[in-house]
Amino acid sequence: MLKRLGFLVLLGLLLPVTLARAADPTVVTGKVTTKEDGHPYPNATVSITELNLSAVTDKAGLYVLKVPAELAQERKVELRVSAPGLSAKAVRITLTSGAITQDFTMGFSFHTDVTVGSRAAGAEAEKAVPVDVITSEQIQTAKGTTETSQLIEALAPSFNFPRPTISDGTDSVRPATLRALGPDQLLVLVNGKRRHTSALVNVNGTIGRGTTGVDLNAIPAAALERVEILRDGAAAQYGSDAIAGVLNMVLRSGQAPFEVTLRGGTTTHSDGRLLDVTLTKGFALGRGSVNFTGEYRKRTATNRAGVDPRAQGSRDVIEQPSYHWGDADERDIIGFLNGSIPMNDTGDISLYFTAGGSRRDGVHGGNFRRALQTQNWPQIYPNGFLPLIEPKIVDASGTLGVRGVSGGKWLWDLSAQYGHNKFDFNITNSLNTSLGPTSQTEFYSGSLVFNQVVANLDVAREFDLGLAGPINFAIGAEFRRENYQEIAGELNSYIDGGQRDQFGGKAGAGAQVFPGFRPSNEVDASRNSVAAYLDIEGNVTSFLRLGLAGRFEHYSDFGNTKDVKLTARVEATKQLAFRGAASTGFRAPSLGQSNFSAVSTNFLNVGTPPVLTPFDVGTFRVDSALARALGAEDLRPENSVHFSGGFVYSPTNALDFTADYFNIAIRDRIVFSGNFTGAALTPILLPFGATGARFFTNAINTRTEGVEVTANYKADLKRAGILRFQASYARAENTITNIAPTPAPLSAFQAVLFDRLEVKRIECGQPRDNVRVTSDWSKGPLGAVVRAARYGSFCDIDNAGSTANDQTFSAKWLFDLELSYKLASASVGIGVDNIFDNFPDRQIAANSNLGIFVYPRNSPYGFNGRFVYARISSTF
Repeated sequence: MLKRLGFLVLLGLLLPVTLARAADPTVVTGKVTTKEDGHPYPNATVSITELNLSAVTDKAGLYVLKVPAELAQERKVELRVSAPGLSAKAVRITLTSGAITQDFTMGFSFHTDVTVGSRAAGAEAEKAVPVDVITSEQIQTAKGTTETSQLIEALAPSFNFPRPTISDGTDSVRPATLRALGPDQLLVLVNGKRRHTSALVNVNGTIGRGTTGVDLNAIPAAALERVEILRDGAAAQYGSDAIAGVLNMVLRSGQAPFEVTLRGGTTTHSDGRLLDVTLTKGFALGRGSVNFTGEYRKRTATNRAGVDPRAQGSRDVIEQPSYHWGDADERDIIGFLNGSIPMNDTGDISLYFTAGGSRRDGVHGGNFRRALQTQNWPQIYPNGFLPLIEPKIVDASGTLGVRGVSGGKWLWDLSAQYGHNKFDFNITNSLNTSLGPTSQTEFYSGSLVFNQVVANLDVAREFDLGLAGPINFAIGAEFRRENYQEIAGELNSYIDGGQRDQFGGKAGAGAQVFPGFRPSNEVDASRNSVAAYLDIEGNVTSFLRLGLAGRFEHYSDFGNTKDVKLTARVEATKQLAFRGAASTGFRAPSLGQSNFSAVSTNFLNVGTPPVLTPFDVGTFRVDSALARALGAEDLRPENSVHFSGGFVYSPTNALDFTADYFNIAIRDRIVFSGNFTGAALTPILLPFGATGARFFTNAINTRTEGVEVTANYKADLKRAGILRFQASYARAENTITNIAPTPAPLSAFQAVLFDRLEVKRIECGQPRDNVRVTSDWSKGPLGAVVRAARYGSFCDIDNAGSTANDQTFSAKWLFDLELSYKLASASVGIGVDNIFDNFPDRQIAANSNLGIFVYPRNSPYGFNGRFVYARISSTF
């Protein structure tokens, strides 16, 4: 009895202590600071929405959030921080008895942490449209190359970056595409601001023929904090060009140690050597910071040309291959700055800026001129010659802006940007046949220039309308001025010197491979556009989020456009959400498409069997007398309708899936016409120094339809390390739904406005489907990355002759591997791209210029073969 009584007394004494311990609350504490300068951020809200708990940071950026014990119960919750001017962040934490510390480093939402697709803070976790985010770590280990376009292609299956050759300036500024559309239907932003395009108009037989796109390789990959790819039409939000989607390049920011990275490599075919050096450093600048990246890149050419089987007409043996079919030789110097400075003590007003500049020099060949071809003078080149284009490409850009928060509620951003791109055509190892055997061998053939000035004002605020969450209202205005210039080359680069060729026939005028721009080609054209937008988004109910955007834009050269976008996201469960969007879009004709004119030498397959034959093809402005006589009309803007829908499924914190369907209909698509040649046209074209003609036209309507699927998984293998796995699939199929009828004047010359070669280029010239799989493992200082990429099938774009010679190139798998080891202040890595040395299918003889052009120029992964490399990085 006494024992039982003692036990009850002891239980009575211990029970209150036990209950007291069980009743201990969870206390979550931490500090909120800004990423740019590390300063504390007061008045930020830290909350656990599902428990209806919140706290506000004090002047030191500190917060204390108490969770009653009865609400904790070892559960996982989302801890979220938000404030005007900051991009909201959220992390998952497990509530346990006692203290939990969770700090937040925040970026300003209009600059450093821009996330495309929505102007609402924190929407990156609630996207109604698909957005891929590629981190700097993924970029740095993506490939042996350091070209930004190739790095993105290695990770994003919706992105295509072929490596064309013998395509004039396009050998150096190679077009990139999204969702198998055109390079000019992808809008590129840097820190959320519109990037200027290249001055180059792609005029030869490549993917992107007739377009002007952004030169992504003028932005060093080492300067990137991340890349965001919005896979959705967004013209209603961002303006012209965003038909396929938006690519946002977010630059490194904040203070950081000095880092030097050296990378070197080569193909296993004794060419394509790479040397790349990058320097990065984040400096304190007053109360703010500036981050600098510099890069030097030297790449030697690759050549996969076959032997020319034709008689060379020379006493000497011509070294083979005499052609160049591969990557150009290239030397690049690039520098970028990105900085921010708080303008007051509270840090709610900041000055920010970016500046970038580059010079890129290339060397690439045209078609070889044999000794006894009419284009050669044996007195100058007794064994024939390979004429070279050696472009100099200068790019400069700058942004200056002020952003802030007024009244603790209104978020505003005022900025101005300038962009400049100049492409100089320098021709070497050439001649002007019409000047006779005393012709000079080097020429300046002229320049293309593009300038852009943009000013933006953006204002946003959240309003509480009594719905499930605040509604974000954003309004803004934009002014943009564009300028396009074409500058004539030196006289001898285009003149007809009057000499007959070595056989007494009519000699071709101008520098071989690229006749210079003539004074009649010169142009200095400008236009203005003004735009205003309204963007509304928020949680209407606990499970439904809606967004509505509208944009009005006026162009001085063709008038007004109005576009709208509607988005919806339905949260069926905490793990499963459905999303969809519908929008209209547009793309204004580029100034290059409206104003470019030139005469260039194109080698076209003619006859049966087809023989590569030179034509001096003139590109004529649509408002020129000749183009009008052939039926050309003023260009109109492209218009599009975009539908998408899909779901996001996250069964665990470590695993998520997304799948999306899209359908893009484009009306009045701007394309290059076919090349008009033939005996009937020759007398009309010869006074213009041409034997062929073409012009830009709104010739086609298209429909692009596809699906995109992604999967991400992260596993903590404990003693075995950490494993991250990513897999993605993209399919895009283009169909031409209408071709404008051939104008009567062209029909009279038995010409077709948009021929079957151009149809093939649009419908099957790019892979219809792609797969990317990446596995990233790390354990302590050791790391390994394994990548597998499947490039889908595509068709040839060089054969305009008989359908019997049409060729489809089969899908290929490529595998990459990199091993790395991290030291205290350095890291080293070795890797192999294309481990199994895979190449695209060889072209059939009818399409390969007698077997010289072994592989297709539109191969999505080039045709260099295996590449081995090593890299070392060190911080100081």
